[in-house]
Amino acid sequence: MYISRLFLYLVFMLKHFSTHKILVKVFILIMVSLFSCNNKDKNSAKTKSPNNTVQDKKDSLQLKQLYDLSLAYNKQRDSTKFRDTNKRVIKLSIELKDSTILASAYRDLGFWFDGNNKVDSSYYNLLNAQQIYNKINDKENEGRVWNYIAYLQSTVKDYRGSEISAINALKALKAIKNQEIRIYDAYNILGSSTNALNEHNRAIEYYNKALAYQKKIKKSNIYNLYTLNNIGNAYSDKKDYKAAIKYYTQILNTDSLLIKEPRFYAKLLDNLAYTQFKKGDTLNIEKQLLKSLHLRDSLKDRSGLSISHYNLAEFYLQKKDTTKALYNAKKSEQYSLQSKNNKRLLQIYNLLTTVDSKNASHYAHKYIVLNDSLIAEERNLQEKFTRIQYETDEVLEQKEILEKQKQLLIFLVIGALLLAFAIFVIGNQYLKNQKLKFEQEQQVTNLETFNLMLAQKGKLVQVRQEEQQRISQELHDGVLGSLTGIGLILKAINNKADEKAINERLDLIKQLQETAEEIRTISHTLSASSSTKIQNFTNSISELLANTSKATNIKTDFTYDDNIDWDHLNADIKINLYRIIQEGIQNCVKYSKAKNIFLDLSMDESNLSVILSDNGVGFNLQKKKRGIGLKNIYSRSKKINADVKITSEIGNGTKINITIPLSENNTTII
Repeated sequence: MYISRLFLYLVFMLKHFSTHKILVKVFILIMVSLFSCNNKDKNSAKTKSPNNTVQDKKDSLQLKQLYDLSLAYNKQRDSTKFRDTNKRVIKLSIELKDSTILASAYRDLGFWFDGNNKVDSSYYNLLNAQQIYNKINDKENEGRVWNYIAYLQSTVKDYRGSEISAINALKALKAIKNQEIRIYDAYNILGSSTNALNEHNRAIEYYNKALAYQKKIKKSNIYNLYTLNNIGNAYSDKKDYKAAIKYYTQILNTDSLLIKEPRFYAKLLDNLAYTQFKKGDTLNIEKQLLKSLHLRDSLKDRSGLSISHYNLAEFYLQKKDTTKALYNAKKSEQYSLQSKNNKRLLQIYNLLTTVDSKNASHYAHKYIVLNDSLIAEERNLQEKFTRIQYETDEVLEQKEILEKQKQLLIFLVIGALLLAFAIFVIGNQYLKNQKLKFEQEQQVTNLETFNLMLAQKGKLVQVRQEEQQRISQELHDGVLGSLTGIGLILKAINNKADEKAINERLDLIKQLQETAEEIRTISHTLSASSSTKIQNFTNSISELLANTSKATNIKTDFTYDDNIDWDHLNADIKINLYRIIQEGIQNCVKYSKAKNIFLDLSMDESNLSVILSDNGVGFNLQKKKRGIGLKNIYSRSKKINADVKITSEIGNGTKINITIPLSENNTTII
């Protein structure tokens, strides 16, 4: 909230102080980019250069190939190479922040540990995978992992934990489509867990829900038979043997079951015979149990053989055939040890205390030791599961805290940078505005000074014209009148030769001499006025160059055609041309570091040409932005229809060529 308010305040300040809309837009773009970068941190994306993008693609391809290689090693059961490759996949996934492959690598490692009877390590890695899948919203894989976690918890008799995990799996899987088979698995796990908790009715409900989803699975399968068997087991554990027998019989009547699923068929046959035995039926029980035993023996099903021999031992014990009972009990112990079926082994030791009364204490001791070790191991694993869950949650909580602290730090840094940037921009813009305001005021003052100078010169011209008019009148009224009078007298005495006429002629000659002197005086006056008139415009420019040279020690060279009456230029041309030259000289003084400035004025019949150049450092026209000075030059040139061409190179100085088309209204050429 604080950063947002700061952002709005800075934008307002920029709009208030800045005269350049582009600067405001650039600043807003920077602000938006900074906030966008912060949001991308949450979803992972910074804008990358093309080279980085290519490298990322190579790294991602390498990671995918490495992951596929780990799967191949796992499929080949090459544990050493699988562990090594999987470790590299996890490390590279973390470096590249590839959450999908990282989660899959943890999941595969969890499955591998379970296959190697390391339940706690399996649980740890599967829990890591689940949390990453949850973070990236991969519901399908999250549900799959939850199912496996539920299965692991059930193996250590953490049935409540297994129930919770299976429910989490359902929550994830039901949020997406086409997950019938995994939802079916979750309900089966729920049924097994609740049945182990002796909640048989709930177990049967869950199994029936599993059946409902089995029917939705598009591919042909026999999952319904497995679920029906589970329902039969639940009824058997509930001691509803009649209902259990009904389900077992229904499954056994399935067409070609013995051929398609012989191991499952043997299991069902044994379940049915044992349930009938528990119900009190004895007809054909031995035959069915032996049939199941032989079938399992042919299949080398050690786990199944341990069950069959146990059921036969219990059957023969009831028949009081202790020899066969002891034989089958010992065989069950043998196969239980081979298949590491500790649950069945406990049942055997308990049965042997009855069957083998001589060694009852020995088997009772074995039972107690095994039972205590199993309870301790299960409790240890449950505690490990709880600790792993707690530590994982704690790590996540710490990561969230660190993430929040990181975000807060980012906001503070961004805020400080933006504040510093805003202060810099506002201060810089203020200085530019002040400088611009000063230059504008200076230009106004210079223009007023120049206009005043021109006005004074205009008055001088007016006085000169009045003086010329006065001299013209003197010539007309004085000299011309005298000459006219002398001419008339000469005509009158032209034919006379007496002394009087001679004296009169002498007087007329004297008058002519006086008139000639008067004409000479007037001529000298006009000549001086003409000379002064020629120098007015050029003198102004000469004074400008002289003042510049005096103030900066830059040498100036001014050439122009003396035969041209520069004062007869149009007043607008003189004013704007003077200003253009003045602006060019100012730019030269400010930026060129020149030692010489050259100015040439020339004129032909159609154009007035001005060349202003220097021997300074020059500049790059492509990169140089137009400042106020250059803009003024182009603006004033446009007013008088002048063509301006500026050429410059680094180290070769700058030249301004100005060409002004002339007309009768612009100038008079002498």
